[in-house]
Formats: sequence, structure tokens, C-alpha cells
Amino acid sequence: MKYPQSSFIWKGVTVTNTWIKSSKIEKYNPVTQVYGIIFNEKKEILVCREDENSKWLIPGGHPEESESFEKTLKREALEEADVEVTDIQPLGVFRVEFSDDSKKIIYQSRFIARLKKLNPQTEDPSSKKTWERKFVPADKISEYVKWGEAGDAMFKDAIELTK
Repeated sequence: MKYPQSSFIWKGVTVTNTWIKSSKIEKYNPVTQVYGIIFNEKKEILVCREDENSKWLIPGGHPEESESFEKTLKREALEEADVEVTDIQPLGVFRVEFSDDSKKIIYQSRFIARLKKLNPQTEDPSSKKTWERKFVPADKISEYVKWGEAGDAMFKDAIELTK
């Protein structure tokens, strides 16, 4: 089976993301990041960014010690975008491969979730900034979060699961 891939240069190293749709994300290790595709009642997707000079992202980040993926997503969504989420479901993983001498391979888990509550915005405890947030139409998500073919396939799978 051929999986969708995208490559980019990061700190002088080619990084290749491969999208793997799977509800069994626990079999992929090590997972270094957890991200959520969060839908509101209009089936729009939440995007956020640290400031106007940053790229739009979906909420997510690194799991803390002994933290489940679901707890990581809930914490990161609250810290970055001041939203509470529910109905968290595994969607798959990005397999991230580095082309340098390390040939390191890591995984980033992806979940879909539903907006539970939109809270007043506050400062992110780690960046000390109040992130910008908004919901965008699902069919426009790739105009905001530009993760290439792998990202497009991931968003397509997420949208299909919410129909």
C-alpha cells in the first residue's frame, strides 16, 4: 500500500512525513507529538497560531511524562486555543523520517475531536502569548494548514469520519 508523503527542509535536513490512517496508533513508537483535528457543530475545523507571523496549525504538542495521548490533546487544546474537547478518536499517525546521518524515525499521533466548550482566551503558559484561533470550513483547511499531500490526506480522512 502506498501512503501519502510530503517532504520539507527543517534546519538543513530533509524531513519526510508519511500519513498512515490507523485506529491502532499505540503500535507506533516513539510518539513525540499529539495533534487534534477539532470540529465544531458546523463541521468547521479549529486552527490556531502563536502570532500573526506564525503559520496556522491544529492544536497539539509533546506528551508530558506518563500522560496519555488523549490527556495531551486536551491539555494542548486548552493551553493553545482555550478550548475543551470531547469525543476524542484516533485517526492515525504521521511517520516522520529525518534524512541526516541519524536516519531517525518518530511518530506524531493524530486524533479527531469535537468542541465541547470555547473559553475566553488566555495566555499560553509556555509561550506567554495569547494564540489567535478560528474555525475554518473543512473544505478550506489545506489553505491554512499547509502540510502537503500527507496533510491533505489526513484532513480528508478526518472529514470523512465526521460525515
